[in-house]
Amino acid sequence: MRVLFVSANESAPWGPSETNWALAATHWLREGAEVHASVRGWDELPDELLAVEKAGCVVHRRWEPAPFDQRPVYELPWSERQRSTLELVRPDLVVVSQGDNYEGLGWMEECARRGYPYVAYANSAAEHEWLPDEVAERLAKGYAGARASMFVSERNLRLTEDQVGGPIENARVVRCHFRVSYDAAPPWPESDEPLRLACVARLDPNDKGQDVLFDVLSRPKWRQRPVRVTLFGSGPCERVLLALRDRLELSSVDFAGHTADVEGIWREHHALVLCSRAEGLPTVIIEAMLCGRPVIVSDVAGNTELVADDVTGFVAAGPVVACLDEAMERAWRNRDRLREMGRLAAYSVREQVPPDPIALLVDQLAELVP
Repeated sequence: MRVLFVSANESAPWGPSETNWALAATHWLREGAEVHASVRGWDELPDELLAVEKAGCVVHRRWEPAPFDQRPVYELPWSERQRSTLELVRPDLVVVSQGDNYEGLGWMEECARRGYPYVAYANSAAEHEWLPDEVAERLAKGYAGARASMFVSERNLRLTEDQVGGPIENARVVRCHFRVSYDAAPPWPESDEPLRLACVARLDPNDKGQDVLFDVLSRPKWRQRPVRVTLFGSGPCERVLLALRDRLELSSVDFAGHTADVEGIWREHHALVLCSRAEGLPTVIIEAMLCGRPVIVSDVAGNTELVADDVTGFVAAGPVVACLDEAMERAWRNRDRLREMGRLAAYSVREQVPPDPIALLVDQLAELVP
């Protein structure tokens, strides 16, 4: 069996949307498949991509010289028009991995034109990103022509159907990977004061809404309370967020950078706070709940599909200051319940997320090979 994973990501050398396909590729290699990947070429070599190559994946890099790199992200890359990776590899199945739900349109169309069966996999969808009619109609055909259209949350699927103007009949929802043991049970922090919240997210307010969190924390009542918030992660807006933290004089906010020790985060923190503007279904929610921590999240995309409001977490009605403040206020008033809510979260998430979602994903993909 020969499989080609196409990463439609054109914005950065690596991103959260890459991890699911990379893990699936590695899993499939262990099962003896011939696995290829098409990725945009960058001078920076991400460790995660190097690990996939080391495992045996043949990586085809797309180099997009100016001005050809300025095309709309949903159109087929210039390099693929010049030299077809599809014809070079001649795969039995193509998996088009998209960050946003429209990024792989050009690849879907090219697979259909050349007669290669493909799966469309979307990691995220944004309520504020709608395509012009002619592009939305093309996208509807792209999804309809796939062997399957996979989404990481029910809300992403429903939003995509709205954005393309009709039902996606071949759609299915699949679960994301996570980076903690399925049996993770880090101890509760030794002290309940100060209340320690962790915001684990890429440093990019466009999607992750850290600016909303900062605005809430700048209110007088939060300045007076024993609450500390630690931001874990890296991203394109780190310096801007540091400057905003300093301008608002938020002495309660710390930046901890990226860490691979996710369970270590939850040994020191009582709850997750995440005020997303656009999402799929964040891995960090699954990880926090597996580690027995409640979550404070905005009602966006799949954020609330695993969370029961006031039972395993607190849901903000939207990614705006008033809504997040209300949810955090409820968390504050119920801080004596947080440990029990975390216990319920740990039980609940295991009822909804399988121990090895990547193995299940590969099984589903294998069944779609003609």
